[in-house]
Amino acid sequence: MKNIFTIPKLNKTSKYWYAYYSYDGKQFRETNGLNQIKDLKIREAEYNKLCKAIYVDLTNGWNPNLPNNIQMQEQMLIIDALKYSLEKKKENVSKKTYSGYNGTINFIESAIIKLKIESLKISEAKRMHFKLILEKAKNLNNWTNKSHNKHLNHLKALLSELIQWDIIEDNVAFNIKNLAVEESIANQPPTDKEMQTIKTELLKNHPNFFNYISLIFHLGIRPEEILLIRLSMVDMNNDLITLIPENTKGRKKYRVLPINKYLKSDLENMNFRNLPKDYFLFGSFREPGKGNIGKHEDFIPGPTHLSRDTATRRWETVVKKKLGIDRTMYSIKKYGGNKKSSAGISLDAIKGVFGHSEKETTLIYLTNQDEINRKEVIEKSPDF
Repeated sequence: MKNIFTIPKLNKTSKYWYAYYSYDGKQFRETNGLNQIKDLKIREAEYNKLCKAIYVDLTNGWNPNLPNNIQMQEQMLIIDALKYSLEKKKENVSKKTYSGYNGTINFIESAIIKLKIESLKISEAKRMHFKLILEKAKNLNNWTNKSHNKHLNHLKALLSELIQWDIIEDNVAFNIKNLAVEESIANQPPTDKEMQTIKTELLKNHPNFFNYISLIFHLGIRPEEILLIRLSMVDMNNDLITLIPENTKGRKKYRVLPINKYLKSDLENMNFRNLPKDYFLFGSFREPGKGNIGKHEDFIPGPTHLSRDTATRRWETVVKKKLGIDRTMYSIKKYGGNKKSSAGISLDAIKGVFGHSEKETTLIYLTNQDEINRKEVIEKSPDF
């Protein structure tokens, strides 16, 4: 079969040198910054190396018409592919998340070197390989089972990104199971009985705070993000809340969330339709050093932003101390996720509301998924 490229050669002029070649009838020129080398003998030697390197790449199937990171996907090594995935994720994740993913890649790279499988291509990697890599990384770094699971979930997310860029076809790590972890009861969602006790107390003695917790349950919004919502972002006529990029974790896009009929009822009770649009949905009338200047309440529409600590202290005082229920405020997101899933709302729909880019992240909040799956099999299985 005739080559569709010409052998790269060096062209020298008095002012400008370059390596040139043709691919599929189109001519290319490469300099790689070599013209900055003042010594002409050294410059020529480096250009000859460049020509040889380009020729090897062309022989191995490189297509200069395609982006470098995508065209040789079949040749990508595991670490190169994961680093590529991370760069693609960089614009859509927070600095903290990016750092976490990067740490996972470093651990995986060290494990790969120890296992002596550095030359394994991403296209050839099997589920078995990633299980071995994670096992080696766990042993090298004395990970707890919880740490292992964290890095496994990072790996799954990175591999999912590669699917989006057609680097791989399947996420072979998706079915690798998390290791058993004794989870603190505080991080588990409340039981139905505990939730009823919490609701009764909040509705009776802390109705404004109840509305705040209601948003966590219905929409899974992070507590600090709720406190940044202004009235201008709440569209009661069209049943929408729009979160702006700078207020949401690692996002550079607007996030539009639905107001269901139950949440709408809670919000209507706040009577904010005619208030200034720059008021915070859950704010106050406090001023630094002056205390409250209007209503002596928190978590009401007002001009002053409340801190995350204010919400945490209220939860600690009311739920943990008064009611004696050892659950975190953010565990209400898991409780809401479980209730949505039990009601038949799809994983994709919950993922969209929660603002997750990967299903693996959403599954962290659905602690009753196995029970729901078993129930579905029982109810929908056909006769023999």
